[in-house]
Order: sequence, then C-alpha cells, then structure tokens
Amino acid sequence: MKRFLEVVLAIGMPVFCLGCRSVYRAEDTVMGPIIARITVVSDRLGEDEMKSAVEAAFAEVHRVDALMSHYKPDSDITRFNEAPPDEWVEVDRLTFGVLEQSQKVSELTGGAFDPTVMPLVTLWGFWPARQPNVPSEEEIRQALVHVGYKKLSLDSSRHALLKTAEGVNLDLGGIAQGYAVDKAIEALRRKGVTDALVEIGGETRVIGRNKEGNPWRIGVLHPARRGYLAILELSDMAVATSGDYMSFFILNGKRYSHLLDPHTGKPIANDIASVTILDKKCLMADALATGVSVMGPEKGMQLIESLPGAEAIIARRKDSNGEIEVFVSKGLKGLKLSP
Repeated sequence: MKRFLEVVLAIGMPVFCLGCRSVYRAEDTVMGPIIARITVVSDRLGEDEMKSAVEAAFAEVHRVDALMSHYKPDSDITRFNEAPPDEWVEVDRLTFGVLEQSQKVSELTGGAFDPTVMPLVTLWGFWPARQPNVPSEEEIRQALVHVGYKKLSLDSSRHALLKTAEGVNLDLGGIAQGYAVDKAIEALRRKGVTDALVEIGGETRVIGRNKEGNPWRIGVLHPARRGYLAILELSDMAVATSGDYMSFFILNGKRYSHLLDPHTGKPIANDIASVTILDKKCLMADALATGVSVMGPEKGMQLIESLPGAEAIIARRKDSNGEIEVFVSKGLKGLKLSP
C-alpha cells in the first residue's frame, strides 16, 4: 500500500472560518480498509454547498471502488478475472478508460507496471490473506505464464476486455486509487470548489490554495526512519509514493517486498526504498510510482525526465543500517531533503 500524508491534517467535520476562508473536512472508508480524506476551502461557498460537494466527491470514489476492486464479487474486475479466456467481457466506460491508461503506462515502463500481476501477488502470499510465502523457481515460472499486459486485449467500440491466456487476472491497485482521487477532484470542481485536497490511502491531489491562501504543504515520509524525507509546497498537482517499506515480510532473515517485478516474478531487488512521483493527474502519479520502483533509479529517472510535467524523488538504500541516497528530477533541484 502506498502512503503519502499532508503535513498538517486535522480531521474535522463542520465548517469553520479562518480569515473568512471556510474549511470543511471529512473522511470515509473506501476500497476495503483505506481511509479517504477530503479538505475543501472556500471564501464564497456555504456549509451546505461545501458538504454537498464533498458528498459528491465521495460518491465518485465509491463508484470507482465498486467497479474496479478485485475483492468485490460483482465488480468489473472480478467478472473479468472469473471469465474464461477468449471471451469478451463488457465493462463500464470508466473501467475501460483506466485499463487504456494502464496499458499506456505499461508500454512507457517496458512492462514494469503491469495490471495483470495478480497471479504473482497471490503466489507470494500478499493476497487474499496475508500468508508470506517464498515460492520455488518452478512455481514462479508457472505463474509468469499468466502475467503480461500484452495478454490483455481491449475493444474500444464495445468497452470490452479479453484475456488471451488462461489465468490472466487483473489487479488495479496500482492505479485505481489515483484515478479515484482524480474523479473526486472533478466532482468538487463541478460543484464550484476551487481549493481542495483529496487523499486516498496516501495518493494525493491538490487544487488551488490552502486555508491561509498558500500552496498546500505535503510531507513525503522518510522510508528508513520517523519523520519526513521532504516537504512539498504544491498547487494543482498530484503526488503518489510507492515504497517497499510499506508492505513486506521477512523469512529466514531475508526481506521480501510487496513490489513485484512482472519480468522476474520476484520482489524488486534494486535497493529502492521509495519512489515519489508528481504529476498533474493522480492516476499517472500512482501508476508511475509503481513502475519506477520496479525499473530502478537510473532507468526510472530517465523515464520521468522524458515525460513533460512529471517529477520524481527516488530514495535508494545504501546499506543495511538504513542509510539512503536520494535522487531528484531536474524540476525539483534545490528541494530540501532529510536523507
């Protein structure tokens, strides 16, 4: 699970006024145990209007959850995963759009980001129950037969999906949260909100300014110790962080990350501690954070610097004592870090 937190996030409920800019905050549980938080700031909307906007935003988040969560029995993703190969499965246009974007990110990352990674997630014991398992080389080889984004076909005329091999299963956990954040922001804007922060399980997007009229302050958690690696001041930007410190297990003294390489079928072994991506859309930041984690710092940074508007903070472990080295993209040069 990815984690990215606002530095100062008081979870309140009603509107209150600070310098005549009203603030409305609310939270909800979505996508299983994940907490979604929305903060709206306005100097012209009333409490009822702000509440209505937040409710509309949460409705969009729950809509994405209902369509794209693989643990919901009637979701689009579950219906596809249970379908046999060579059978077209029609899905909602939103689900189809996310899968189109998934395929584009898969191409950009050379398959490092792959929505068909579910067989590996299951094999290593990260789903459906947390049961750590180190599979044999033969088990990994067999699972890889069912993995590969090119084994998924899309028909835009029907919004339909097709698996071209047995056992191809989708997991949109690396992109759907970011998309839900984007949909929430769209809903807020339709309701006249110009200043807001939406955060779902760490995936964050801000528009406008905070209650003081300044850019939103967002903290990037340090991957090796308590505190923050960096503090970002942002307006109209999305941020997502992926890190192997967020979910892992240790067996026989060896650490295994939940970040799985679709090429090798194994947890990443490139010493990446965390990857933070900035982009205009949270969907893209979310997916790229995973993809760059698998690609590694050199190839990953090269990709980010080739994408207009994207920025990255990549932390790599230097030794077993928790020391890290940090790489930042050109647009973030001068950012104060706490390595």
